Amino acid sequence: MIKSRLGKCIGIALLCAIICSLLFSIGFLSNIQLKLSDNLYGGKTPLDSIILIAIDDKSLQEIGRWPWDRDKFAEVVDFLSGAKTVGIDVAFFEESEEEEKDIIFGEAIRRAGNVVIPIEYTKFIIEDGRVVGKDLLLPVENINQDTDLGYVNIITDADGISRSVNMDISDEYDNFAYVVHKHYWKKEIEKANRFLINFVDKPGSFRQYSFTDLINDRVDKSEFEDKLVLIGATAPDLHDESFVPTSAGKAMPGVEVHANTIQTMILKDFLRQQSVLSIILLIFIAALLTAIIIWKMHIFSASITAAVLGVAYIFLAIYAFNFGVIMNILYVPIAIGLTYTITILYFYMSEKKSKKELHNMFGKYVSPVVIEELLKNPSLLKLGGQKREITVFFSDIRGFTTISEEITPEKLVHVLNEYLSAMTKIILNHQGVVDKYIGDAIMAFWGAPLDQPNHAILGCSTAIDMAKDLRELRKKWKQEGFPEIRVGIGLNTGKAVIGNLGSYDRFDYTAIGDTINLGSRLEGITKQYGVEIVISENTQKRVADKFVTRKLDLVAVKGKKRPIFIYELVGRKEDVKKDDYELISAYEAGLENYLNKRWENALKEFRNALKIKKDVAAEVFAERCRRFKRTPPPKEWNGVWVMTTK
Repeated sequence: MIKSRLGKCIGIALLCAIICSLLFSIGFLSNIQLKLSDNLYGGKTPLDSIILIAIDDKSLQEIGRWPWDRDKFAEVVDFLSGAKTVGIDVAFFEESEEEEKDIIFGEAIRRAGNVVIPIEYTKFIIEDGRVVGKDLLLPVENINQDTDLGYVNIITDADGISRSVNMDISDEYDNFAYVVHKHYWKKEIEKANRFLINFVDKPGSFRQYSFTDLINDRVDKSEFEDKLVLIGATAPDLHDESFVPTSAGKAMPGVEVHANTIQTMILKDFLRQQSVLSIILLIFIAALLTAIIIWKMHIFSASITAAVLGVAYIFLAIYAFNFGVIMNILYVPIAIGLTYTITILYFYMSEKKSKKELHNMFGKYVSPVVIEELLKNPSLLKLGGQKREITVFFSDIRGFTTISEEITPEKLVHVLNEYLSAMTKIILNHQGVVDKYIGDAIMAFWGAPLDQPNHAILGCSTAIDMAKDLRELRKKWKQEGFPEIRVGIGLNTGKAVIGNLGSYDRFDYTAIGDTINLGSRLEGITKQYGVEIVISENTQKRVADKFVTRKLDLVAVKGKKRPIFIYELVGRKEDVKKDDYELISAYEAGLENYLNKRWENALKEFRNALKIKKDVAAEVFAERCRRFKRTPPPKEWNGVWVMTTK
């Protein structure tokens, strides 16, 4: 165990760094990281040598409905004969109705000798680990002869933002922007499968002219001398646009995405993602630095320094972007914040714990729920109480006296403490209040001091879990040579007086009333029917939708005149097996016949139940039926079995 403050700080830092590294490795919050990185793009000046010719709304209105006759493109190509490179981001995959217009356009392209036009791969397959194009669409033959071609491929990420293009789809053809750049700059660059575009600024940053202005000679040809000209759709109705990091809510036309790609190539303003290893290393360094800051400084100074450390890293990420590295902006600040928060909370809780040693000692005997309520409301320490609906719980070890005679006092105390500790833990885990221990018996309740509308469900869940845990404890005790320990549990729901009862010098937070007395009687009844858990009809009504119960009998417990139906709590619905349902069905059919004095029918059903499995309750009723067949009860008999013992 790490005892020093520094050791604890470093331990927490390493844990936080591991958590952050794992989350980063599985891509958790990756979309947020992309959004944060997008804020680093922009703020640059577009090259004056790149000009866009826009197929915009103005051009559509003047020239007419799209698609246009290809002789219009021939006019523009002739107009741009002085440009160094012309990239036309328009598909020409279908022949015109008038073939001669394709011929005119093709001749204009070959005459200019500076045009690049797109092709398209409609499907992709993977071969030898590489993506290879399939179903290639080429421009019509009259256009593509002796023409530079390039495929158009903009990658859209999972969050709907386009940040890159693919440069390595095919060995036969190159990317459209790559071909335009090569034609203009007469240089090649290294092809990347995912080529990150260093976007200049918001959509509309590049100098552009309307397509119709060129046709109608509204622009001087000298504007395009030795320029790189890109022609493409910008009209929204033509749907050639993508959202990019610099969009700010406005989509960027595809032709402008190509312009940004080409400028990135010309300026060699390349981007690359920070390596995974360096990100994880920085996460660990940041977490450890934060731990040392907290160890060395007062909490106020540590808070300021940790915040400065996080802000400094963000500035580092901005600075690194200017050198082409996209750093992870998210996880290092998260590592700093998580380490700071958990470390501070850890020491706060440790100090709080040490200040409340007496409180914690008291909590060993009284439910933490009660303690917290008393801390919030000290007036509860006064004598008195209030009437509330609760569910009360009683459990008792069967034959405890006999067990105590079979083992030494030391072993008895050991077993009893182990049993009470395990059962108490279950009660507290289900938000119950342990009222008292009476030797080997436990009394608990739900519904006070806190309001718990589901108190009956909590009580029944506790009973089921206790029975389950006790089965495991019995296996352990058997191996240790201890006698078999079985318990009976009784649960009842009703009104009771809850509060601090006793003298002014000594009092306990407890519950009293008929509801409590009946709960105690129900626990005692369990051994007569050979079941572990008996609940009252009041409790059964509140839990019937979540638990399987068996109607056991109609009884009048000792000290009570009014009869009640009692039920066995069998288990949670999802856990009860088929043969248990069959037993319950046969048993309850037998009970109904029994209450209606149909002894033979009742006996038959109880025998059917016993064929399914051994059942003490069914044996008890079978014996009652045989007795009443011999000696029928009086006419006024109403089926109530009067209990003469507790």
